[in-house]
Amino acid sequence: MGVLLDQLLQQRRLFQLDGKSQAKQPPRKLLAFPFALLGRAATLTTHTLHRPVLGIVFKLSSVALLAAMTACVKYLGRAVPTGEVIFVRGLIALIVLILLAHFTEGLQVLKTSNPQRHAWRALCGTASMFSLFVAVTMIPLADVTAMMFAAPLFITLLAMIFLHERIHAFRWSALVIGLIGVTIMISPHLSLAHGHLLGTGVALTAAITAALAMIFLRSMSGGEPAITITFYFLLTATVCALVTVFWGWVIPTREQWIALLLTGLFGVAGQLTMTYSYRYAEASTIAPLDYASMVFSVAIGYALFDETPSWSIWVGSPLVIAAGLIIFWRESRLALARSRVPEAVAIK
Repeated sequence: MGVLLDQLLQQRRLFQLDGKSQAKQPPRKLLAFPFALLGRAATLTTHTLHRPVLGIVFKLSSVALLAAMTACVKYLGRAVPTGEVIFVRGLIALIVLILLAHFTEGLQVLKTSNPQRHAWRALCGTASMFSLFVAVTMIPLADVTAMMFAAPLFITLLAMIFLHERIHAFRWSALVIGLIGVTIMISPHLSLAHGHLLGTGVALTAAITAALAMIFLRSMSGGEPAITITFYFLLTATVCALVTVFWGWVIPTREQWIALLLTGLFGVAGQLTMTYSYRYAEASTIAPLDYASMVFSVAIGYALFDETPSWSIWVGSPLVIAAGLIIFWRESRLALARSRVPEAVAIK
């Protein structure tokens, strides 16, 4: 941590006035320091901050925080409209994001030359968030989490259709395994008389629209900073959520206000810790930890909402997780092979 500490201390000194004590710094400088510190940590290279254990801690913290956010949404249930929940969650995240941009790289980092791609990506992400928040109020947390694990399968299928990517035997095998798992998970809910049918459909819609958002993200040429992509997604989600005020919002109780604020805080904290986890460890190390969300969802569902996953979730979700891991492993191998080609050419 010595290198990180030295660089962070150097960043700290940038906010001190020449020849004056820290106590005489303008309030704006003091306010800027924590946001600049966060931004500096996020922009340091992965090589400089190669701390796999710390990266794993950040990733697991992110998974836990996002699971806690989902639990708050479920607690609010249908008493507080989904649009109102998303508006508060998005507004809190936007404030934090704008402050981070302002005190680090400047607000110019939020400008984009590709608004159309951002719009499509943000609309798909917004649809996914709405669907996710509605689904958790209708079916158990573990069921929603398991359905969301199908997103990598839909990404593979959509990439073949829209991006004309070729799918070979490895990914076809993963798709078949994953789709079998999805079929097993939804099988108890296929009866029209079952109250969970609609909730299951909404959860799958969340997974499909999340996959569409990733397809639009992959199709962006030139690459946009993560903070820019996140900003336009949150802005779109917040504006869309605000429109739902015409369908009727409610004045939350004190307990509901606490849950709303926690939803926003857990959400933005989860996003930040996830970002930092990829700065401290390689994706191949921490990406599979996303599946730890199943553990948190089962525990939270059982402890707070008296939910117990059905047999179909226990049988189907391991197949979907295995399929996702196969796809991730294959993509990692292909990315590694592509990265070695320029090196081999350079050696020659």
